[in-house]
Parts: sequence; structure tokens; C-alpha cells
Amino acid sequence: MNFEIINEECVTKTEVKELLKKRTNLEFEQKMTKEHVKDAKLTIAKVSGMKKELEELKLTKLKQYLIVKIIDILPADEEELKMIFSMEIVPFNDEEVKKIMEVVKKYLAHAKE
Repeated sequence: MNFEIINEECVTKTEVKELLKKRTNLEFEQKMTKEHVKDAKLTIAKVSGMKKELEELKLTKLKQYLIVKIIDILPADEEELKMIFSMEIVPFNDEEVKKIMEVVKKYLAHAKE
């Protein structure tokens, strides 16, 4: 069986959860994925808002996959945020980390436990 990748996109756990809600007769992998994403912390509306705010920071180093990680993990402080960035080739400076955390803190209060 040959597959062709038509589009590739980074998505949050919440977005995956929403996509899988619409499907019936899930395959094994989809069932496992559904189990994995059940702990998504934000609503789809909050995810959209947070994504938009992080993109509006216009930080060229803040790639889409990092935005997704930040939303899925919702770091509680700057140290946790820095851990997300620890494998990046170009490091984020303290000012950039502070700007990102300002956005994250707005959404932490909305997170589901």
C-alpha cells in the first residue's frame, strides 16, 4: 500500500481530540491516539486564541511545532518553558522567554486539570 503525504501540519492535542470526535469506526492507531489526547488542557477556542497570540509575537525562532508544544504542555514557569526550548539550535533570550510566558500565563487559568 502506497501513501502520499498531501499536507503536513503541527496540531495540538485539543485539535486532534476535536478531529477524532467527528470520526466513527476508529482504527487501532486512532483509538490509541484518542486515549493519548484525552488529557488536552484547553478548549479549542482557547487553543486558537493562544496560537494567535503566540504567532503575533513575531518571534522568528518560535516555530509552529514549538507553539504546539507550548500549548500542549502549558509550562507553569520560565524554567519549564526553557526546557521546551533546550534542544533548539538558536536559543531564546530572557526577553523572548518572558514575552512567551506572558501569553502562557493568560491561558493557565483556563487549563483543565
